[in-house]
Amino acid sequence: MLVLASTKLVACLPASDFPSENPRPQTRNFPYTNTLGIIMRIVTLIILFASFNLYSQEIEYQLYLKNSCNDSIEKAVFYFLKKGEQTYETLNLDNPIIRIPASGNYQLISEETNEKLTIEISRNNSKDTLLLPSIYKLEGVLPASYKKDISESELKKLRKKSRSVFRKCESNLNGEQKEYFTNGIMRFYGNFKNGFAVGEIKEYYQNGNIKKLLIYDNDGYFKKKVDYDRSGIEIKK
Repeated sequence: MLVLASTKLVACLPASDFPSENPRPQTRNFPYTNTLGIIMRIVTLIILFASFNLYSQEIEYQLYLKNSCNDSIEKAVFYFLKKGEQTYETLNLDNPIIRIPASGNYQLISEETNEKLTIEISRNNSKDTLLLPSIYKLEGVLPASYKKDISESELKKLRKKSRSVFRKCESNLNGEQKEYFTNGIMRFYGNFKNGFAVGEIKEYYQNGNIKKLLIYDNDGYFKKKVDYDRSGIEIKK
């Protein structure tokens, strides 16, 4: 009798065809992650370098004022710089410096000396000194108790006491007096006697054109004032 033995077939497949049954480490994202981290570090370094470079280029500018009466020098407070449409101002009155981004030509505007100047600022030239005006006027006014119906003699006495007095360095002016802007242009001209103006008093713009004409009589009584624009043309009123 012929007996046929049953044959059992077993399929042998490579284990790698079934990754779920033979897991491998997932490393395919590692190169991308490492590259992104490197890029982020490079970008951070670039930003830090640019910030440091910008900060290191900043210049601290300081304006000083000289008092010609006692030769003392003090820090200016009310001033600012302009370059094009950009304005740079002091941020701290206790330390009134102005920080600018780079060297170059700037317009300096000083409210304390009433001057405008074009200046060049660099790391080696980051401060300037302007001259403070030394001539000033003590404005005379009639007393509050003044009455229009007082006698002519009384009115004359009041007017005499109310005359404006011009002074320089705490002293009344006498004789011919001149004062100049920092750039050498005349700022003020007049003649005086015991502090009282005599004749014409002239004030000028920094460009040299007349700004104001004040006329007094020989006893220091004010008579007339004429104002002019920066072109030297009389301003009609």
